[in-house]
Amino acid sequence: MRKLAKKRLKINFQQSLKYLVLVFNDFFVLALIFLFGALMFWYAQSMKVMPENLWFYRPIVGALLSLPIFIGKLVTLIQPADLQFLLPEDENMLIYLAPMLKYSLLVPVICLLFLAGILFPFATIKALVPSLTYVVAVLAVLAAKILQLKVMEYNLFFTRKVSLTTVNLLFLAIFTFALIWPQTIYVIAILLIIILLFLLLKPQNVTLFDWRYAVEQEQNRKSQIYNVFSMFTDVKEKVPKIKRRKYLDFLLPKSLAKENPNGFLYRRSLLRNPENLNLLVRMTAFAVLISWLVQNWLWALGLSCLVVFLTVYQLLPMASEFDDNIMYRIYPIESAKRGQDLVMVLALALIMQWLIISLFWLLILPINLQLFEASGLLLIFSLLVGRLYLPIKIKQRKI
Repeated sequence: MRKLAKKRLKINFQQSLKYLVLVFNDFFVLALIFLFGALMFWYAQSMKVMPENLWFYRPIVGALLSLPIFIGKLVTLIQPADLQFLLPEDENMLIYLAPMLKYSLLVPVICLLFLAGILFPFATIKALVPSLTYVVAVLAVLAAKILQLKVMEYNLFFTRKVSLTTVNLLFLAIFTFALIWPQTIYVIAILLIIILLFLLLKPQNVTLFDWRYAVEQEQNRKSQIYNVFSMFTDVKEKVPKIKRRKYLDFLLPKSLAKENPNGFLYRRSLLRNPENLNLLVRMTAFAVLISWLVQNWLWALGLSCLVVFLTVYQLLPMASEFDDNIMYRIYPIESAKRGQDLVMVLALALIMQWLIISLFWLLILPINLQLFEASGLLLIFSLLVGRLYLPIKIKQRKI
């Protein structure tokens, strides 16, 4: 079973690496560099004017440090076929899950170290948390994450299920208030380590493995991972569930007589295909987030223009979305102006994105003349991308 686990982990790692290369493309890495630079600039400037040792600093440090607990679930790589082929291996499932638990710690540990490094200046200089106490707190969060994964492992067997929501909220509450009294974190760390050693060293009574529950949990976990990958590239393993969203029907023409077949299909693909709609929503939310972080109209304008460009770039595969649909080829649909119909749909999407970003700017940024100028410039950039860049790229695709 251990060899099977390692083989599946190797295949899963190769698959993840293939998609990560596509996710961290040149454009996204550039956006991350801008975002991280803007965040660090704001962080450094805020540290200069921030008062020291306010009562809520330590709870904030504790709450932020506990965030990696919510990142990542237990990777099991259980497949539906295992219900038949591995059913007699109940007593060996703990052996199978041992390397899975170690693999599941990879992303949370990286996130924890990254977050701990960023928070260190604020925690030690402004919140006045002793350095040793801060290191112990990081180790306590790591122990809590391992304990959470052990709870997930426990739930895979036919036993009374432990609520993960309760466990997560309990850890969040503990770490939020633990740093208020530095001695408390030492006690918590020791208790967590003792509990972990007890669980790891004590021989466990093997019960029947809950295969259906394990398959369901793994499919849910994979679906969440594929949703992230699908924001940047096509994921062949992910089967999108296209459905009507009535609350978005107001964005469609009321009369079908005003639509042509290609416009009809592209509008509904944008609003009802979760891959396209989620991409548009998340990129818009990303632009709002970075604008709130930088708190400067010039940075907000530049980064939002980058987000608008990335949105269009990632929505371009819509152009060939129906090429493999046999009904699209059978029906007498005029394809000569298909590219123009897609340009019109995406241009309207960019206008909606601009409108949402501009409204949030009025809420989160200082209102002045420069802010309205930035909004106007963002509108001009969106129109140029929609009316100049889009037709060129679509023409290159020979549509």
